[in-house]
Amino acid sequence: MSIPAIRSAMTTLWALCAFCAFVALFCWAEYSNWGTQVTRVEASLEQTAEAIAQHADDVVEMSRLPLASLISEIHDRAGGDDLPARIKAVMMGQLKASPTLDTLSYINAGGEMVATSSDNAPAGMNYADRDYFAFHKTNPLPLPVVGRPIKSRLSQLWVIPISQKVVMPDGSFGGVVISTIRVNHFINFFRNFDVGGDGAFLLVRGDGIVLARAPAEESTFGMNISATELFSRYLKQQSVGAYHYRSPIDMTDRVGGFFQSERTGMVALASSAERQVFLSWVEAARARWIYAGILLAVSLMSALHWRRQTWLRRQSEAMVAAREAEFRLLAESSSDVISRFDENGVREYVSPSSTEILGFTPEQLVGKSVFGGMAEETAVLVKQATERLKLGSTQEKFLTRHVKPSGEEVWLETALSKLPASHAQPATRVVAITRDVSRHKKIQDELDELAHTDELTRLANRRFFNLRFEELMQRAKRVPAALSLLMIDADRFKLYNDTYGHAAGDDCLRQIAAVVRDNVRRPGDVAARYGGEELSVLLADTTPEQAAFVAEAIRARVEALDLPHAGNAPMERVTISIGLAGFDPQVSSGMTAQALFAQADEALYRAKSAGRNRTVSAAQPV
Repeated sequence: MSIPAIRSAMTTLWALCAFCAFVALFCWAEYSNWGTQVTRVEASLEQTAEAIAQHADDVVEMSRLPLASLISEIHDRAGGDDLPARIKAVMMGQLKASPTLDTLSYINAGGEMVATSSDNAPAGMNYADRDYFAFHKTNPLPLPVVGRPIKSRLSQLWVIPISQKVVMPDGSFGGVVISTIRVNHFINFFRNFDVGGDGAFLLVRGDGIVLARAPAEESTFGMNISATELFSRYLKQQSVGAYHYRSPIDMTDRVGGFFQSERTGMVALASSAERQVFLSWVEAARARWIYAGILLAVSLMSALHWRRQTWLRRQSEAMVAAREAEFRLLAESSSDVISRFDENGVREYVSPSSTEILGFTPEQLVGKSVFGGMAEETAVLVKQATERLKLGSTQEKFLTRHVKPSGEEVWLETALSKLPASHAQPATRVVAITRDVSRHKKIQDELDELAHTDELTRLANRRFFNLRFEELMQRAKRVPAALSLLMIDADRFKLYNDTYGHAAGDDCLRQIAAVVRDNVRRPGDVAARYGGEELSVLLADTTPEQAAFVAEAIRARVEALDLPHAGNAPMERVTISIGLAGFDPQVSSGMTAQALFAQADEALYRAKSAGRNRTVSAAQPV
């Protein structure tokens, strides 16, 4: 074979290798993009499922609370002729305080409807055939139970019953009290989340009984899915996660994110159709494929030209140059900021997307240190990440806040990847991919605030309080530092509700909460509605002596509101009692959060026993 023929064959071989390398690189990049898309969708579905489960927890919790009031009224009025009227009055007040409730009802031991909040109760209807009635009649469990979805005989709508057994003072079975939640409430709540046109969700009881589904499918209400892969496999391994499955309801292949509540055991499953996820990815990737096609055509044309015009060495150099051009074109067509910097943090390359995302052009950034003009907290994160890369890590990811020259604040997610060392570049060099995640961060913050705030008082809710209580207790032991707890209760609040109505009671609680909020302003402190008319305050780095000043300020401000309360003798206006307890790590380092809470609660009991409208410290002698 002649030398020119050999050179021609070698040129063809090089061109073929370059083509295969490009296709392989592009396919790998697209496969990685697809994997990233799926991971992003899975994470979003998990967060959606968690938000739905937390909302369901709150709704069920609010639906359980009125049952205790009904049982108390039944005990107080047992045998009286005015029992139905009194119970219905309590029901109507509870409905005003709990907007998620559909109906409240009391069924006596014979299965007859004694009272209900509904105006459509059919006369003479017996409810002894209902599953919840049969369950409570034979089961000694005194706690509220979430039942199977049923079609209400009162409203003819699908509802979820929360029922509780009525045990009379003599221990006999006194019937059942029931609160109901419309299934449509959960379906409408799910519509607030964007999971695609074919999105669906399930709300399932811990034993696998379906409570709600969207889109609505009545045949699924009450279905037992405990034998499905979700319960038989995934929930046994973890309480939150994602998996791929084929829906037995619509036979659609889906990506699902699930979350199981620790409080109620209920499971939420949010899903998107795999086909919809794929089509969304194809839509986003179409521009990259067009660019890749153009690059491929240019590469093939260049290879043919080099084969005819140049020697093997010059052809090889041209191919290397083309591959470099391809890399830059791919980087510059990306909507994310792609940059590269050396071991000293000096930028060597920045893609054009920096103008839109960072507010700086590539020319303003290349040749300058990544730490220049960076906020101190951000610089610490970046330095820690680069140090881990030097020590052996191959990829690091972090979330930072960035302020553009225009003053606009954005949240950026940056992934750092270490480039492999070579003879030409033996030192550590890093590629950074940065994207704007401000919208996702805002949605996450809004969901967190919704999950942690009490709707009536706008204080923190009980779940958030318990979480922060444990965190502050651990911090107080670790630092060490003092920690004080105030338990606040409105005096004779039940009489206030009975006298002025629940709407006035709600307004009274809001005013008390506003006073607490005005006096608890430090970032590390927590003010929460613990339950009913009871509020709680955590004061970090605060001794009991200092906390007493805060408590007295709150008590005096509430008294100064001068809200009439005829049932609160002798003050005859709204007052509060406060129990105070403190943790001193130098004295009782082994104290638990539960023990501190018990001390504050005992102090509150003593404040009420001593005449109310006062602050009592756990440290005060009995």
